Amino acid sequence: TTPVAVAGGLTFASLTVGAVHTCGLRSGGAAYCWGYNEFGRLGDGSTEDNRTTPVAVAGGRTFASLTAGGIHTCGLRSGGAAYCWGFNRFGQLGDGSTTTRRTPVAVAGGIPFASLTAGGEYTCGLRSDGAAYCWGHNHAGQLGDGSTTNRTTPVAVAGGIPFASLTAGWYYTCGLTSGGAAYCWGHNGFGQLGDGSTTNRTTP
Repeated sequence: TTPVAVAGGLTFASLTVGAVHTCGLRSGGAAYCWGYNEFGRLGDGSTEDNRTTPVAVAGGRTFASLTAGGIHTCGLRSGGAAYCWGFNRFGQLGDGSTTTRRTPVAVAGGIPFASLTAGGEYTCGLRSDGAAYCWGHNHAGQLGDGSTTNRTTPVAVAGGIPFASLTAGWYYTCGLTSGGAAYCWGHNGFGQLGDGSTTNRTTP
């Protein structure tokens, strides 16, 4: 009920938390994860169910940022290449498959992203020009492409709105424009899209 130090004595530049796992990025770009490892969300290549101390993400790649989803994790390299690992039933790893991965795999399409955000069972990426793309589970329209079809590779968010940032919830997504306007899409059963309704939306 009070803060305890993460074991191992590693220093981190940033942290990201998923449903039941945590990942940290060191200043040099090395990624470590710990917690519940079902479906390989820690990325260390093992089948161990739990890691109670940080373990290195396999592959030796350095990342500029990390984002943890519900049961998967993604990392963005300095050149804009995106990698994901973990549960992939709905295509949330973006590699064109629905095969769960215990180590990082490249997101298909070669799109250079400026940032990534991972939701419950899907992922979104923002290009430097503000174009938004999403992939994975889409039952409530959380990918924003005007459909409720799951996508195993990135698809453009409809409407052509340039965003300055994106954030993914469990089954909905929101984007912020450079002028401060907020747009949301996906599941809206509790009014989380903020449009005055409880109707799901498949576009922003």
